Amino acid sequence: MKKRLGVFLLILFLCYPTFAKIDQYKTQLELALWNLQKIDAEYINNKLAEAEELLKSDEWDKRREGEDILEEIGPLFVDTRVVETRCMWIDYVTFGNFYRKEDISILLDQIAELDIHILFPEVYAYGTTIYPSKIAKLQDQYVYLWEDGDILEVFIDEAHKRGMEVHPLVRVFSSGYKNPGYLIQQHPEWLEVTRDGTRGDSKSWFVSPVIPEFRRYLEEVMVELVENYDIDGLHLDYMRYEDGDFGYSEASRDLFRKMHFIDPLDIKKGSIEEIKFADFRRAHVDAFVRFCYEELKSIRPDLLISAAVGSPYSWDYNGLFQDWVYWSKEGYIDFVTPMQYRDTTPKFRTAVQEDIRANEANVPLFSGLGLYLFDANELESQIVEVRRNNLPGVAIFSEANMSMIKYLKMKNGAFRQKALPVHRDPQKAIDVYLLDLEERIRDNGQYLGIENEVLEKWISEIKENRGSIKVKNNGYSKMARAINERLEYVEAIRKYYQLPY
Repeated sequence: MKKRLGVFLLILFLCYPTFAKIDQYKTQLELALWNLQKIDAEYINNKLAEAEELLKSDEWDKRREGEDILEEIGPLFVDTRVVETRCMWIDYVTFGNFYRKEDISILLDQIAELDIHILFPEVYAYGTTIYPSKIAKLQDQYVYLWEDGDILEVFIDEAHKRGMEVHPLVRVFSSGYKNPGYLIQQHPEWLEVTRDGTRGDSKSWFVSPVIPEFRRYLEEVMVELVENYDIDGLHLDYMRYEDGDFGYSEASRDLFRKMHFIDPLDIKKGSIEEIKFADFRRAHVDAFVRFCYEELKSIRPDLLISAAVGSPYSWDYNGLFQDWVYWSKEGYIDFVTPMQYRDTTPKFRTAVQEDIRANEANVPLFSGLGLYLFDANELESQIVEVRRNNLPGVAIFSEANMSMIKYLKMKNGAFRQKALPVHRDPQKAIDVYLLDLEERIRDNGQYLGIENEVLEKWISEIKENRGSIKVKNNGYSKMARAINERLEYVEAIRKYYQLPY
């Protein structure tokens, strides 16, 4: 008798944290229902009861089975969103693993499981391309190792088969990392430098945006890309200076001197000339974005132009001479992916909210998440934060940093439900979102025992006002608050896409 009691107490001691998790999940489930999360309460309650029975067993295998059930249902407490745009960067590291068409197919099948809508494949960098070009040099890998023709053509075709858009990424002014790239090797006179004529402590090489020959060269690269490939958009990266210390190349100094009658080397700190020199550098970056809008859209009017930009905007504007707020006001870009790469959610939240405040033109922002900085739990937390701030999309950087744990965290949690992308038809996205909200109100409200009359009154208010006016409490302030919080996303979509109320 004492021995059996001892075994029972030992089991209870070992399993106490797991039993506590069951209680935590029960509390979490009720909270999720009141918050109108898409959650199958009956399924979860049945699973919790099953896990609880298994954990009471004195057989280790059954207890392990109970713990597995709790692990399985954990991701279901992360809410899903039926309407959002999901993007992913596919950088040169990933392309380095492609040797034949099947390699691309396998990867895109996996990405399709996350219902990713937009891919940003890196196609041009440092003066070289992954595709055969009459203007730029083909990267050696695609001359000697790739077996199946034009890799970009294959990638686009395979992505389109899976319903994914392809927005090729072009590294605009960046021209080398750790070593000078092909373009700088061919044209060292195009290099942008600091005040002392060097690259300072930088590990990167950047071309000067003021060089006319470079601008004509890259313009031709982009025109060729848009004319020859069935792409859905163009994604501009490194559309900036290396940092605020750069801009003192001979070409830059000569042009500024002609325009303002002073050598940038003679400018005093805090002077009006210092402001003019910052504006001068910013204007040359702006001009290239304007070219993309005016020229490339004239070739293909439905082409979406976007940019990966620094974050927060204040650093972007002053430190990189990259003014995406101006680009947005002028209508040069269709959406922005701020690279809000932070290792913790509080830091990430700060960057997100500063960029939202700076977004005077209300251009759609798809938050960039830096997977290389954190684990799977933090990834999930930052996706939730994007949704809390009612942004219409998220961009994952990058596939190369996607461990299997992170992949499964998204597949089983935040991205387990397919989503309609907002950016192509935002009005349809709103309609789908409101129908989903109606379903959540009915399902969760009925499970919580709220009268049908109250539920239908809320749904009627939403339909009548198309989600533009907050609902009344109707005696259930907690549920009404959750409905109104979700209606804020409808307002955000209308704001970002300038839709009528």
